[in-house]
Parts: sequence; structure tokens; C-alpha cells
Amino acid sequence: MSTSVGGPASVSLVSRDVEEARHVGGRLFYPHSVEVLGDQQSFGIHLDAAELGPVTMGWLSYDTEVEIETGELQDWYQVNVPVSGRLKTSSGADRIIATPSCAAVYRADRGSVLQGWGQETRRILGMKIERRAVEEQLALLLGRPIRNPIAFDLALDITTGHGQQWWSVMQALSVQLRDTDALFRHPLLLAPLTQSVIVSLLLASRHDYSEQLAATVAPACPAVVEHAKQYIEAHADEPLTALEIAGAVGVSLRALQHGFQTSLHTTPMRYLRDLRLRKVRGDLLAADPETAGVAEIAYRWGFNHLGRFAGQYREMFGESPSAALRSITSR
Repeated sequence: MSTSVGGPASVSLVSRDVEEARHVGGRLFYPHSVEVLGDQQSFGIHLDAAELGPVTMGWLSYDTEVEIETGELQDWYQVNVPVSGRLKTSSGADRIIATPSCAAVYRADRGSVLQGWGQETRRILGMKIERRAVEEQLALLLGRPIRNPIAFDLALDITTGHGQQWWSVMQALSVQLRDTDALFRHPLLLAPLTQSVIVSLLLASRHDYSEQLAATVAPACPAVVEHAKQYIEAHADEPLTALEIAGAVGVSLRALQHGFQTSLHTTPMRYLRDLRLRKVRGDLLAADPETAGVAEIAYRWGFNHLGRFAGQYREMFGESPSAALRSITSR
């Protein structure tokens, strides 16, 4: 049988029916074939997945060995990571054995094959990302359009460096897949988080744009930084990301970051955070403490960790948020 939880953005499936497994998996990820290589009587699928904007992430396991084959992924890129054991897999002609230390990254312009599970693989964390979103982020990083699918290397080492950092982000998100009230689903957090997933994958993996990403770019000029400041101030109540700001002012992310560091000795996101703190202060000073609360106002401006917010507020203004809210009584 199968069960859906958490509304249309979340799916939980437990089934012993091959056709149901193929149908639900195909609807959530890609159309594919499922061939049972192990004991037919032992077949079973376990799937927990959630759609998070341009990213679909899910835990997947089968009770017996199976082989899954897809056509070209076309509008998507995919990453699979076994949490134990090994997964024989291919993207087009490239073949590897994915393990807990080596993720598999699949190209959009190739088909894929996965063989494993049962006692050998246990379960994998799979992540599907919209091709459009990945290539738009890469275009913003490089400051120019991306015309062709990204040629990712199939193997990604997740034990050291950027690969390990990317995997840490994935693990943190994956443990909350079934929690529909998780903070990362809030609109002000979802966009930056999915951006981090995509950008960190682009920086951690090897592909045909890796050398260009590693190249140094000139910082944005002061006029561009001023334009970016104006954009941030006009959209401070929206779920902004650094890449979105860079795209709005027509420069690469690195150029924008270098420009802010050179001109303002800060980063675009630190500038946004400080601006939001000032917005919070304005609202606190104007609010009636009988009808408004600190948490409500902080949340309105995207601060979801109240302890961290209170520390940042005190550091900037020399008093607690609650003291600012109560100050109306002394005026």
C-alpha cells in the first residue's frame, strides 16, 4: 500500500507492488523501468520525498536487488548518494560504483542506470534539480548565458573539501523531509537554501565550467554596488539571495561580493541582514507592546532563530529587542 503525507509537496510510499513503485517513482522523479533482479517475493519499496522549489529530495530503498533505467533526464540534473553499501550506476557511457564516500552526479542530456539495494545498498538519498535553475545559477556566477547542458563528471568525492561541505548541507536538509513545519520550508529560507544546494554542487563537482568558476573576476565598481544597495533596500521584505541581487544589477556573484568587500567591507547578505535588523527596530519602536510581540516582528523580516536574532540585535543597537518594544511606555 502507499501513503501520502504532508500535502502535495511531500510523498511517503511503502509498497510491495512493482507497478506502483514505478508509477509513483516516475511521477516524482523520472519515467523509468524497474527490473527485479533478486527475490520477486521480497520486493518492496520505501520512499520519503519532498519537493522544495526547484529541488526534489528523497530517501529511497528497495528490499531486494533491482535495476532501474531512465531515458535522458532532459530538464533535470540528479545526484544519488548511498548511505551504506554500493550502487552500480551509469550516466550515458560513464560508469562508477557510488558509495557513502562517492556520490553520483547525472547529466541532463544522458540516460541513467542504477543497480543495487537489498542487503547491498540499503538506501540512497536522491536529489533532482531543475536544469533551468542550475544553469541560471551558473550563468549568474559566470556573468554570461549558459547555452548547453552542463557536462558533470559522474563521480563526486564527498569525504573532503567542498564535496564534504555540500554533503553536510544535504544531510541537514534530509532529516527534515517529512516535517511540513520545518523552518527551511518558510519562503524567506527556502530560496537561499535551494540556492546554496545548487551553488555548492556547482563548486564541489567537476564539470566543463569548473575552471571558469575558479577564475578570478574583477570586483563590481562603486556605481554597481550602489545599485545593489538600492535593490536590496527595495526588496528587503522578500526572500533575496546573493545571486538574485547579482543578477538584478548585471554582474557575477563573485564580482558583487568583491565589490561589497572593497567598497563597504561587508558582504551583500550581511548588508541585507543589517538592513532587516534596522527595519525590525523601526517596527519595534512603533509597535504597541500590548498587541505586538518581538517574535512576530522578527519573523516578519526573516529572522527565524530568535536567540541568534536577539544577539545580533543587541550587538547592533546595545539593547534587547524586548527593551525596544517596551520603550513606547516611556515616551
